[in-house]
Amino acid sequence: MDAAEQQSAVRPGERGQALRAVEILLRIQRMALDHFPGQDLETVAVLLTVAAGSLSPAHRSDEAQRIMHDQPLSSDWYRPISGRAVAASCGLPRETVRRRLELLAEGGQIERIEGGYRLCQDSLSRGQNLAFVRALIHELEGAHRLLERSEPP
Repeated sequence: MDAAEQQSAVRPGERGQALRAVEILLRIQRMALDHFPGQDLETVAVLLTVAAGSLSPAHRSDEAQRIMHDQPLSSDWYRPISGRAVAASCGLPRETVRRRLELLAEGGQIERIEGGYRLCQDSLSRGQNLAFVRALIHELEGAHRLLERSEPP
């Protein structure tokens, strides 16, 4: 079997795991729509992309992790992310992303600053964000158990 055939060969257990993985993804998609009523998945994807991008320095900082354990990060930790970078990251057209960014800024989820957009400080306490994140964490914590259930007895 050559490399291309090995790449396309289905491994034992992979069919069941694929089914479970799709179920998990669909539940997360539904959670996003339930927690952000009136928003579409593109808008939620843009919001999450801005959140991850604007807080990327905190992902790699032990100091930021210690601060976040008990309190929100100061605005110094949030960096701007350009609309172009958001579009590239989430795979949406730039004009679609531009419209979604403006909508999110008008709604107070993100803010436009020099250099792009960033998540508003302590956004976890805004609207449905905390409920969504808690539900997302719960779903992801259970994901491995669902994937293990696809293994034969």
